[in-house]
Amino acid sequence: MKRALFLILLTALLTPLWSQTSSKLTIKNIFKGNLLQLKHLNNPKWLPGQNAFVFLKRDKSSKVTSLFTHRVADGREEMWIDGTMLVNPANNKPIYFMDYRIAPSGAKILFKTDAKRVWRHYDDARYFVFDLRTQTMRPVYDGPERIRHAKFSPDESQIAYVRGNNLYIKDLTSGKVTQITKDGSDTYLNGLSDWVYEEEFGQADGWRWSPDGRQIAFYHFDQSPIKTFSWIEYDDLDVHVKTVPYPKAGDPNSIVTIGVYHLDSRKTTWMNLGPETDQYIPRIRWTKHPNMLMIERMNRLQNTLDVLLANTKSGDSRVLYTETDPAWISITDNVFFLKDKRHMIRTSEASGFNHIWEYDLDSGQKRQITSGNWEVKTVYGIDEVTDYIYFQANKGNMEERKLFRIKRDGTGLEQISREPGGHSAQFAPDFSAFIHTYSNVHTPPQTVLCSADGQFIRSLIQNSADSLKPFHLAYPEFTSFTTSDGVEIKAMITKPVDFDPTKKYPVLIYGYSGPASQLVLNRWGRTRSKLWYTLLTQKGYIIFTLDQRGTGGRGKAFKNLAYGDIGKYMLKDHIEGVQYLRSLPYVDGSRIGIWGWSGGGYLTLMAMTKGAAYFKAGIAVAPVSDFRLYDNIWTERYMGLPQTNPAGYDSTSALTYTNRYKGGLLVIHGTSDDNVHMQNTMQFIEKMELAGKPFNLMIYPGRNHSMLGKSGSVYYHLYKTMTNFILQNL
Repeated sequence: MKRALFLILLTALLTPLWSQTSSKLTIKNIFKGNLLQLKHLNNPKWLPGQNAFVFLKRDKSSKVTSLFTHRVADGREEMWIDGTMLVNPANNKPIYFMDYRIAPSGAKILFKTDAKRVWRHYDDARYFVFDLRTQTMRPVYDGPERIRHAKFSPDESQIAYVRGNNLYIKDLTSGKVTQITKDGSDTYLNGLSDWVYEEEFGQADGWRWSPDGRQIAFYHFDQSPIKTFSWIEYDDLDVHVKTVPYPKAGDPNSIVTIGVYHLDSRKTTWMNLGPETDQYIPRIRWTKHPNMLMIERMNRLQNTLDVLLANTKSGDSRVLYTETDPAWISITDNVFFLKDKRHMIRTSEASGFNHIWEYDLDSGQKRQITSGNWEVKTVYGIDEVTDYIYFQANKGNMEERKLFRIKRDGTGLEQISREPGGHSAQFAPDFSAFIHTYSNVHTPPQTVLCSADGQFIRSLIQNSADSLKPFHLAYPEFTSFTTSDGVEIKAMITKPVDFDPTKKYPVLIYGYSGPASQLVLNRWGRTRSKLWYTLLTQKGYIIFTLDQRGTGGRGKAFKNLAYGDIGKYMLKDHIEGVQYLRSLPYVDGSRIGIWGWSGGGYLTLMAMTKGAAYFKAGIAVAPVSDFRLYDNIWTERYMGLPQTNPAGYDSTSALTYTNRYKGGLLVIHGTSDDNVHMQNTMQFIEKMELAGKPFNLMIYPGRNHSMLGKSGSVYYHLYKTMTNFILQNL
C-alpha cells in the first residue's frame, strides 16, 4: 500500500516535468497547427549598382508590406519604400503585391498584385509602376482584365505585356499603347506558352526584350493541332466543363514559331527554324549582340539539340553546334553570354556528367571547364573581372549540394561553402557577396551573408528546431545497399527515436523515383513531412526511401537506364530494397508498404500490382496508371513514341498487371487535376472492379495535382485518411 502510494505521488510529481519535455504529435497539430514556423528572408533582390539588397517586411498589425534595404558593408537596414504609399490611384486603396521587379537603374519598381493562378503559376495579375523619384504609382494597364508577364524595357521607358494572348507595349512617358500581335485567341498564343511547354519545359513567359530595347523576341503557338482534354467542375449549382489543349503521348503538338518585333519599323521578322514543324523550341535567348538571338531547337524524340544563332533583321539562322544523346537531352538554364560577344558559358552532359563548357559563337568550338564523376547543378554566373565562375555541384558527396567557384580557364577550383548539406546562393551583380541559404537533415534552413570566397559576413535568418524538441523528432540516416546484380543503391532510413533492435518493425517506403529525380539528399525538406514521418515512427513504423537506377546525381549513363521502360528499374530496385529490408534483423518483412504522389503514385500502383508479392499495402496519390494517358513532352522524353515503342508502354503500364493485385491499396485523386488526369485513376479502378479486386478510393472534388483548390486546405483530411489507412493495413 505504501509502495503504491509512493508511486502515485512520484507519478504526480513527474507528470508536470514530462509534459514540459514531451509532447504528442497528432495529424491536427501537424497540419492545422504551426509547430515550427520557419523564418525566411522575404523575396530579396540585389539593388542595381549598390552594395545592398532589398527585402520585404510585413507589419503584422497593419498588414502592410514595405521594402527595406540591407547594406553589405555594415548590415544597416532601413525602410526603402513605405508600403502605405503603395496605393492604387484609382481608389486610393493599398495594393497587396506578391512580387516586384526593380528596374535596371533602381529608380522604378514594377509591382505584381491581385494575381490569379494559371496552372502552376500566378501569372494573371495586375501590375503597377512606382516611381521613386516622383513617389507616384500608376497602373500598367487600366482595363478590367488581368495581364501577364509585364517587364521593363532596358532603358525603363516602356513596359511590354501580354493581354488576351497578344503582346502590347506601353510608353511610360506618353502612355501610348502599341499592339504588337493581332491574332491572339484561344488557338493562337503570343508571348506565352501552351500548357505542355509551361509544365514540362518550365516555360510560361514567352517573350524577351533585346539588350538595346529596340526589339522583342516572342513565341507564337498555334494550338490547332492539339487534342483537348475536359473535366467537370462541381463547385456551382450547375456544373461546368473545363477544357484545355493537352497533347498526350504520341499526339500532335502546337506549331511553334519565333517572331522578332522591331520597334522602329513596327514590323515582325520570323526566324528560320527549318522545314520541320514537329519539333520543340524549348528556349530562346538574346546574345550580347542586339541583332543575334540564340534559339534552341530539339527534335520530337528530344535526343538531338541544335543551338541556332539567328539574325533578327533577316530571320536567317545557322546551327552553332549540335548535341545528341542515346536517350534524351536535358534542357538547361545555365547559359551566360560574355561581354566580348564571342563566347557563351553553359552546362552540358556531353562528357557523361553535367559540367560547365565554353563555346565560341563564331566557330561553335567548345572547351570543357569542369570535369569529373560529379555533376554541376546550378551556375550562378561569371565575374568577368576576376574570371571566376560560381556554381552549385554534388562534388565529393552526391547527397549534398555545395557551392564552388572555378576560373574560366579551368584552374583554381575552390569550395566556398563549409557546412554539410544543401546550399544555394543569390549573388550580387558584381559578385562581391552573396546571400547564402543552407540546411541539412538535422538543421532547418539558415540564411547568411558571405563574401565572394565564402567567408561569413553576418547571419541574416536563423531557424532553430528547438521548438520541436518536445516532439522528439526522428531524423533519417543515410545508407546504401547492393542489388543482386551488383549495383549500389543510395537510401535513407528513419527509425523511431526509441528504436529497439530486438523488435520487429513494419516499414513504409516513400518513393517518387521519376527519371533524373533524387530523393536521398542531405537537406531539411518539408517540416510537415518530417513531423508526419516522426508521428508514424512513434506509432511503430520505419520510413525508407531509395534512389533507383534511372534517377539523378550519378551521371547520364545512370539516368539513361530509365529510358524506354520507366517502370523497369523503378520497380526492380524497390523490390531489391524490400529484399534488403528483409535482411535486417529489426524489420518485419511481411509488413512492408509503399506510398507516393504523382510519379510516386505510379510507382505504388506498379508495386501493388506487378510487385504484389513484396508489398502488403500502398497509397497512390494522383497516380499515372498508363503513360499513354500522360503528356507527350515528359513521357516521350523517357519512353519514346508509343507508336514505335508499344512493348515499352505496355510493360510500364500498371493496367497491364491488375490481375496480380492482392489487396491493401488506397487510391487518391483530385477531380480537377489538369496534370495527371483523374482518367488515370478511373481506368485503373475499372480494371480492378471488373476483376473483382477490393481497393479503397478517396476523391477530392475541385482539387488539382497538388490538392489545392478554391476552398481551404484538405491536407488535414488527406493525411488523416492516409494515416488511418496505414494503421489499419500495415
